[in-house]
Amino acid sequence: MTITELPPRIGRAVPRLTRPMRLPDGAAPLPPARGGGLARGFTAMRHANYRRYWFGLSGSLVGAWMQSVALPWQVLQLGGSPLQLGMVMAFMFGPSMFLAPLGGVLADRVDKRRMLIAVNLVALLQASTLFGLAVTGVIDIWHVYLLALVAGFVNAIEMPVRQAFVADLVPREDLVNAIALSSTSFNLSRVVGPAVAGVTIAAFGVASNFGINAISYLSVISGLMLIDSRLLHRASRPDQFPSVRSSLAEGLRFTRATPTVLWPLVLLGGVAALAMNFQTLLPLFTREVLGMGSSGYGALFATMGAGALVGSLGLAFASSQRPLVGLIIGGGAGFLGLAFALGFVRDPLLAFPLVAGIGLFSMLMVNTINVTIQNSVPDALRGRVMALYVTVFAGSAPLGGLFAGATAEALGAPFALSLGAGLAMFVLLLVAWRMRSVGMPRLDTRVVRAPAAGASQKAA
Repeated sequence: MTITELPPRIGRAVPRLTRPMRLPDGAAPLPPARGGGLARGFTAMRHANYRRYWFGLSGSLVGAWMQSVALPWQVLQLGGSPLQLGMVMAFMFGPSMFLAPLGGVLADRVDKRRMLIAVNLVALLQASTLFGLAVTGVIDIWHVYLLALVAGFVNAIEMPVRQAFVADLVPREDLVNAIALSSTSFNLSRVVGPAVAGVTIAAFGVASNFGINAISYLSVISGLMLIDSRLLHRASRPDQFPSVRSSLAEGLRFTRATPTVLWPLVLLGGVAALAMNFQTLLPLFTREVLGMGSSGYGALFATMGAGALVGSLGLAFASSQRPLVGLIIGGGAGFLGLAFALGFVRDPLLAFPLVAGIGLFSMLMVNTINVTIQNSVPDALRGRVMALYVTVFAGSAPLGGLFAGATAEALGAPFALSLGAGLAMFVLLLVAWRMRSVGMPRLDTRVVRAPAAGASQKAA
């Protein structure tokens, strides 16, 4: 085990949240990114495979966000209650609690590009079915439940594979930038998608968004098919793999033994379950508290996406000497403080800047957690560990959605917002104390070999 101390200037910059840090065996600084200024924020775009994937994914994500905005509105149009909104979110994200680890095992064993093409084809069929039911007017709440469950199964496999696939597209020195730019794509679409969705719902009805989403999957499928497999940075695979059970256990052992993976995951799970329930609460809050319709709802969601876009771009341009713990805890504190305050707002003019800040700080926290974990994981375990990330992040949503929906139905959406943020703040304080005791690396620290001596033997 290698012991490394933080540079003195970092210790002074965040004196209460840094100590001599404990890195996994094989941890080492990344080579500095080439270029400066604006170029430093886009180093991953030098690689043709990454560019093809990024643009293809961006087009698809616009459609996905349009459907994400339209689906809760469809439930409300069908007379759904806050609890039923929470149930839809549970069906969409519940499968990740059980199937994402399997997706992680697949990510470490199969061709990730082909797997992503397959699951996106299934997602295209799901969106097309939803469009057909909605446009013909025969859609019922049980259809929404069933198709949300199908989407949940697709997401459970797709998300860990997608998270691990980014590392195949760029050399290791550009991985942090690639993760940040992938998040930028996600949040750019989070601005465009909801803004367009609010207009299309008002002008053409909810069904139009489902149709646009179905067509948008052709974008990411095309991008994946254009990728040159010869240029992928793949980890070498053994001739024989251990059993699925042994593979899952190996990922869990690594996570438990690596503080730079374990504690960020604990924070992510607690905050996601208690405070990241905007798809459940924001439609109710917009309509019942702020008195706005579908256009206002779309604009509010787009504003949150704009803030998140700024947060993800900020990480792309962040100095590699930046201490991760300050970004994680600072982002979490800003996000939860603003989410708590939003519960007391009744004026749309006040809601919009608060929602923008929520998007900015929440994305800063989530992206930095992603970078911390990716930089702490050897390639041979990346799929399985990122599957745990997806399980914790997406798997917390069904529990949180049901909690938020039930609380909103009993006590109102504003109270549910503030209660969730307040409880999540306790989780943040606990994890901040624990991170302080173990220490955290900078943005430029990564693992270059597996920490466990027996890891390669088990995979042989």
